[in-house]
Amino acid sequence: MPTKKLDKNEIMLVQIDQHPQFSYDPYPVSQSGQQLDLTQSKVVLEPERETLFFEKISPQLREHARAWISYACHIYSNYALFSQQHCWRLLKIPDDTVAEDIAEKIQEIYRELLSSERSPSTKSALRILYKWCVEEGLPHFDEDFYDYYLASIKFGTAEGKGLDVIMEIPDRGPLTIKEERIFISTLNSVLPETLTTHELQGLVSLKCAQVLGMRNIQVMRLKFSDLQISDKGVHTLKVLRAKQRGRTNNNVYKIRPITKTLAKLISSMKSRYEDILGTKITDDWPVISEYYSLRDELVKQQVKITKITYITNQFRMAVGLDFKVTNRRLRKTFCSRLIAKGTPMTVVAELMDHSDLQQLDVYYRQSHNVAKKLDDILRSQAIDIIDVFAGKVVTPDYASQRGQGIFAPSKNLNLVKIGSCGSTTPCSLQPPLSCYNCSSLEAFEDVDHKEVVDTMVEEIKEVFGDAHAINILQHKDFLAARKFADMFDRGEL
Repeated sequence: MPTKKLDKNEIMLVQIDQHPQFSYDPYPVSQSGQQLDLTQSKVVLEPERETLFFEKISPQLREHARAWISYACHIYSNYALFSQQHCWRLLKIPDDTVAEDIAEKIQEIYRELLSSERSPSTKSALRILYKWCVEEGLPHFDEDFYDYYLASIKFGTAEGKGLDVIMEIPDRGPLTIKEERIFISTLNSVLPETLTTHELQGLVSLKCAQVLGMRNIQVMRLKFSDLQISDKGVHTLKVLRAKQRGRTNNNVYKIRPITKTLAKLISSMKSRYEDILGTKITDDWPVISEYYSLRDELVKQQVKITKITYITNQFRMAVGLDFKVTNRRLRKTFCSRLIAKGTPMTVVAELMDHSDLQQLDVYYRQSHNVAKKLDDILRSQAIDIIDVFAGKVVTPDYASQRGQGIFAPSKNLNLVKIGSCGSTTPCSLQPPLSCYNCSSLEAFEDVDHKEVVDTMVEEIKEVFGDAHAINILQHKDFLAARKFADMFDRGEL
């Protein structure tokens, strides 16, 4: 019997009856050209005659599965849809599971399945399903569980592709050292009054993520009344808890101290709204309010989550950043920096609103790996610090100033004379490290500068430990010293 064709008005009526967090076409057309009726308890895929049984999926996940099939039937074959339905059926949630425990139960099932002897293909399919639900913002699927756990594990795939091969996900992880330096420099130079309203909203959103590690939903829920200043002049922000835990706890807030810069930005956002309206606004307005630029119309309502992506992109393009910057990436950067500074895991968990410390393990592993490969990172990140050495390379006999030798520790000798200072004015720097980034340095050509710099790096690691050294060795003087040493070693100076 042919499937009934519905017009757009009928499809819209069906969509209105869906759960408010789900929005999908209940009558999609599959790759084989068949119109599927996802309102039924089962769907027979033609021409294979394979059947999708939605009633065999846990009731809490049936709408998730229908939404997935509506999306995936355009992309995957019928055989793939049939296999994916079996993955949904593996997520067996007990009927008596209360709503606030469903997310944790799904995570528990995932941990068990991905550590089992099931095929790599099944595990990869399960990970794809979870990722999609996260990106669609569907209930019970947590983006941090995906980012900090699912996306980090490696179990191999039968096809030899996917996350298990390409573990570096472009534009998804923390900002690189170079990206973070450019981003901070850009924030310091931008003038908020020159930005459009959407661009200013994007700046406020990104600044919240940079300073506090806030997620999109936390920024969306901010109101101007959440900004406070104490008698001692300390600015604080009342922030919605990132990880909500059940209906009774979905309005838990934390008071977080913030920088004066962020406080000023939020206040400037309020002033911008008042300029648009031509009148004062109350403190119960959302900080990121709905704004329609074509009509220059401002509405007192919370924006949709997709709008956060739009406004942050508007800011990024306005200031000329050629890499992706999102609240999600800045939240990961915030967490990574805490780990790199040696912050205890329990403190990081509290700041990130994590109850499951296992989700933070990947950051501690990441910090350890960065420390192991620190020299390579310094070399690559130093490229944009100095393009040309500003000093001179000379023999000891050609030093311009007598008695101004510069000494540094070396691996085989306690001290080695690396060069001479050609300046006639008192030095305000911190020799010998800062000398490599100084135009007055007359570096001696018979010195193994690479060994000198390597010794300084090792001393920093030994004194401060790998975690602290990661931040210390990102200083421009260390990067410049590394760049000089590499250029000198290659005979480019």
